[in-house]
Amino acid sequence: MSDASIGTGDTEGEAEGASPVAGHVEHVTQSRYELLYMTLALGFIAMLMLTNIIGTKLFVLTTDVPVLGIAVGWASALAAWIFGGEAGDSVTLTAGIVTYPVTFLFTDIVSEVYGRKRADRMVLMGFGASLLMLGVLAIGRVLPPSPFWSVPAPYSDVLRPDLLSAAADGALVGSQIAAQAAYQFTFDAPGTLLFASMTAYLAAQLVDNRLFHFWRRLTRGKALWFRNNMSTTLSQLVDTIIVNVIFLHFYWKMDWAAIGGIIVAVYVLKAFMAAIDTPVCYLGVHWARRLAHSERAD
Repeated sequence: MSDASIGTGDTEGEAEGASPVAGHVEHVTQSRYELLYMTLALGFIAMLMLTNIIGTKLFVLTTDVPVLGIAVGWASALAAWIFGGEAGDSVTLTAGIVTYPVTFLFTDIVSEVYGRKRADRMVLMGFGASLLMLGVLAIGRVLPPSPFWSVPAPYSDVLRPDLLSAAADGALVGSQIAAQAAYQFTFDAPGTLLFASMTAYLAAQLVDNRLFHFWRRLTRGKALWFRNNMSTTLSQLVDTIIVNVIFLHFYWKMDWAAIGGIIVAVYVLKAFMAAIDTPVCYLGVHWARRLAHSERAD
């Protein structure tokens, strides 16, 4: 479906055939096919932004977690085999694993239905949004804190006594110095993470789009499950290595063995999640194609 054939234009508040009325804005009706592309692009950018915010947290996932616990056991055993030691019942991961794998699902659906150029355009929009976020975070960090800004009492019991002050109700709260330090820590790491993720993001997402279409040509448009998994798992290997080496080494100053263990664990979990989201990819492609065919029939 070409862009020229999508949507019709009409003028809001006009009778059919009448001249445009001064002060009215032309209203262009978009097709459902194009609205779905916008929705997928917005979902992609939202998941990318959330990854940059929550991805600074390191958390522990154990083997007793339903479904994912299987992959945790594999990741722990593989890391022990590569780096030595014994396999444990838990692995350390970055919180971005909750959201970032979903972005590859969006790019695969867009690549299959709308083509590589549209998928690349979505990737570049996400890159622009990341740059905008980086600039806004930088401004937010340097704004001087107000003396009225404090850390609420429930969160202040871990602070040093010299960082506490009495609120109007007598409760001990963290001073604006503590609030600024907490804010600085929360949004300082995303600066390094954004640099790492943008480098990895452009490389991985563009590789993903090209691999997807490479496999599409090789399979003559068949075996979507194969294209989805092959392109995603290979491109996520590129992403996982780049982003974790930059972020964990230069920001958290972790040793290479620990970084290697996290890379292995994150990648195994990403590959596992890519495999189980294949039915969702099929559903998304089927839904988008139905919209396209129904509008052509109209």
